[in-house]
Amino acid sequence: MSPLHSKNIFSSDLFKKWAVLFFAPLAVAIGLMIGTGSKLPFIIFIVPAAILFLVNFYNNPRIGIYIVLVVAFMQAGLTRYYPVAPYGLAVDVFLLLPILFIMLRKGKDLDASDLNQAVFYVILLWFSYCIVEIANPLARSVVAWFYAMRGLALYLVLNFICGMLIFNKPKDMDLMITIWTVFSIIGTIWGIKQLFIGVSPTEQRWLDAGAANTHVLFGKLRVFSYYSDAAQFGASQAMAGIVFGIYAIAEWANKRRRNYLIFASLMAFYGMIISGSRGPLVIPALAGFMYLLLSKRLKILILGCSIGFMVFSVLKFTTIGQTNYQINRMRTALNPSEDPSFLVRLNREKILEAYMHNKPIGAGIGMAGSWGKRFAPGTFLAELGTDGHYTRVWAECGFIGLYVHIFMIVFIAVKGFLVVWNLKESKTRVKLIAMYGGYCGVAAASYTNGLITQIPTAPLTYFGIAFIFLGRRWEQEAEKEEAKLLEKQEVE
Repeated sequence: MSPLHSKNIFSSDLFKKWAVLFFAPLAVAIGLMIGTGSKLPFIIFIVPAAILFLVNFYNNPRIGIYIVLVVAFMQAGLTRYYPVAPYGLAVDVFLLLPILFIMLRKGKDLDASDLNQAVFYVILLWFSYCIVEIANPLARSVVAWFYAMRGLALYLVLNFICGMLIFNKPKDMDLMITIWTVFSIIGTIWGIKQLFIGVSPTEQRWLDAGAANTHVLFGKLRVFSYYSDAAQFGASQAMAGIVFGIYAIAEWANKRRRNYLIFASLMAFYGMIISGSRGPLVIPALAGFMYLLLSKRLKILILGCSIGFMVFSVLKFTTIGQTNYQINRMRTALNPSEDPSFLVRLNREKILEAYMHNKPIGAGIGMAGSWGKRFAPGTFLAELGTDGHYTRVWAECGFIGLYVHIFMIVFIAVKGFLVVWNLKESKTRVKLIAMYGGYCGVAAASYTNGLITQIPTAPLTYFGIAFIFLGRRWEQEAEKEEAKLLEKQEVE
């Protein structure tokens, strides 16, 4: 190695001399331009910063994943407070660029063997069906297809690939949980402020624009925090609460980490309660049951199911806490036959069934729900509404698309269960149970809302799926490391 490269070039005398000759006149020039009101100094600062960012991003594609996770939480709040940019497109960009960069950096040396498994091909099957839907003769807008297809299929594919190729270490899963806990705690604090102090003028304008119809019931606010709406807030916090709780069990030996996760779990569950959302109740219930089942301990399963039945009985057969609005509203979820909104949903499905009888491939992606109102206002599906995710898939993709989609959902659930079940006991296995339980809960709760395709729940769920199917490799790598350590100890 040459003397020039044997030490830090930035500490060399040559660099310091050239730095003075270059940066001193530059500083004077920038000062003069600022004094004259020129915008050039800002460009001078921004361009090098952007170049430096891209260089670091290229060398470490994980940066894109970090940005996706942060933007996933902040997008709705930014859109509400600063509607000056399509923040959602940032998710697309920072999921695509890491894949591009990792391919450019490694080329033929890229190890994509983790993608060579059945679950990825099943996901590609659903993605391919959604691509073909662009040719649906009943669809009215290609632009609508583009916007709606992203959440319906594209993000799932991109998140899964990023998880398998880039964000694919146990420490990455731990980092995602850390980011998740921070934003979840902030979300609940924000929600508490809305409930007890009041909403901000910007949030009030959002309510006055029509959101109050679903967010202010009987004079009581359904807290939405900085999320897109109360349903997404409640679902995200319900998933967070149970995932953090199970994660805390995995981190039981680390007292500080364990206590932090328990605190985050309790905060998340409180956020779920004040959201006034009832559908998310199924998330902790199903995820908790999956943990009990996958624990492979009969006594824990019986004890957990007994506690769950007691909680259900209190809500179903008693009036304890009835004076509390949030508890009262959750209780109505256990009496669907008396719930007006549930009856409206059933009636809507009957109307949709009559409309869909001769549309096996649906009316086109982007023609129902909020996208339909935006790109095809006045049409039958845009005005009917869908509520649930699966109803939307049925309306847009027909019964063929619905069967393909449900096959994918069930395949991931069954295959993921087998993967986690066959893993050996370890902290990582318990963490993967948390990911698996969260996926199952969100998939079930999506019957009443489009939770599994909405931000921030979607990327968290999709990365969780990738982590589950990395479990076998993680276990093999851990066994190899353990064998090397034992061999080293024997030699010593």
